[in-house]
Amino acid sequence: PVPADCREEQYPCTRLYSVHKPCKQCLNEICFYSLRRVYVINKEICVRTVCAHEELLRADLCRDKFSKCGVMATSGLCQSVGASCARSCGGC
Repeated sequence: PVPADCREEQYPCTRLYSVHKPCKQCLNEICFYSLRRVYVINKEICVRTVCAHEELLRADLCRDKFSKCGVMATSGLCQSVGASCARSCGGC
């Protein structure tokens, strides 16, 4: 059960799996199979629980750590730090 101030959120996620794939090899008329390890990238939809109190805490930490993002956004200089702000706090 999800607490009252929380919600489940879907997001795209990528997982890497290791599998053994049979590979046929032939020498003249003699053929045999060997198992080779290959990696498969599987794009999935994952689910996470997001709670309001955690979002507020994350926003406070982000604001404290990256206060220049807010200052730059209000002063019209967002483009100069846009990339670093987007990575840290979701953009200007």
